[in-house]
Amino acid sequence: METGEEAVDTLRGEVESYVRQQVALGDLPYATIVEETVYHLGDEADRDVVVPLAREVAARELTAHLAAQAQWPEVTDNDRLTLAFRALDIAGIVARENFACCQNCGLGEIGDEVADGDQPRGYTFYHQQDAERGAEGAGLYLGYGLFNQPPSVEIGEEVAAALRDHDVPVKWDGSTGSRIFVPLTWRRRRYGRFAALPSTVDDDVPVEVAVLDAWRGPFALTDDTVPASWLTGLHLPWLPAGIRVRLTIDGVSTTVRRDWDTLVADGPDGTEIRVGRRDGMALVRLLRTAATSGPQPRAEAVPEPEPEVGLVEATWEHRAGGQFRAIPLEAAEAVAALRRMPVRTGAWACFVGRSGRVVQVRWEQGRLWLETPDPQTQTSVGRHVSLPEAERMVSTLAVEDRVAVNELGDLTTVRWG
Repeated sequence: METGEEAVDTLRGEVESYVRQQVALGDLPYATIVEETVYHLGDEADRDVVVPLAREVAARELTAHLAAQAQWPEVTDNDRLTLAFRALDIAGIVARENFACCQNCGLGEIGDEVADGDQPRGYTFYHQQDAERGAEGAGLYLGYGLFNQPPSVEIGEEVAAALRDHDVPVKWDGSTGSRIFVPLTWRRRRYGRFAALPSTVDDDVPVEVAVLDAWRGPFALTDDTVPASWLTGLHLPWLPAGIRVRLTIDGVSTTVRRDWDTLVADGPDGTEIRVGRRDGMALVRLLRTAATSGPQPRAEAVPEPEPEVGLVEATWEHRAGGQFRAIPLEAAEAVAALRRMPVRTGAWACFVGRSGRVVQVRWEQGRLWLETPDPQTQTSVGRHVSLPEAERMVSTLAVEDRVAVNELGDLTTVRWG
């Protein structure tokens, strides 16, 4: 029987193993990894023991992951795999990453990825258990086949060819009795919310949060009391446009909203206070001071915000990425979100620059339509584009706050209604 010290070491090892895997997978943010660790361990340990340990380990592993990814090559095997899957989607083979929990569920659910009226020629996917093994360095196995028919060598050959065309390594014996093996080096980058950690502070305090507007989705705050370090590091920098939250410390409150790269709060004298979107602790400290000794002059409590370059506000909806409304994304994160949009499920996304200029895209019948709308003339100008062309348009909007659609040439004007 394990001693108390041995049991603690065993628990730590289990937490470290699970958290390291989830960080590598790249699909869950910090706070969700902590909660999933508690759920994963189930009845093995008390929640009050697991939570602080999971927080510590997740912070350490995520910090190490971010340091490592800074040294990765510009294009990783995971990037190539995603691009190969989009090419297969376009060619008529539904391709999904980390799809369903297992092979049987994936086979049962892949048909739901076909939009009404669409007639793809086949499918390929790897499931959650495949992804977990891949993240641990064991490579990936891809399922493939025809819808409602036995496996097809022809579809397998087409999948393997697309992978090779994108420099993704492939091992497959060419038979329908084996899945396609991809001995990739798993390197999936984290951006934005998925790279966020709680703020590092010495003066953490609990903050009562009340959400004043409708906010849905996996990143939505709910009315609760949360540590200021979590609120300011994991949530406030990505407040959707138009969403207000009321923060209260010891009975003193302020209402906060995000204006592009700035958090805007009600000041103690009735005027607005503006800080950078990542500087929410300045607002917390102002509230705390007001609660203990009365309002202080703004100049003593709050720094002036520094402009942040390279953002868009993104809204999108699709099965692989859920539904999000007007959240700030850095250019690289916006491109990653664009690449992961599945081709055949009515996926769409809208990207807005600082000045209000817009680039929006949607997948239709295996082709990517890109346009920029003109509300004054009630028209949109655009054309079907390749994925690299769309990436360039979104990057230009983020970095230069400029719509470069005219540079594509051969445009079509579409009148609304």
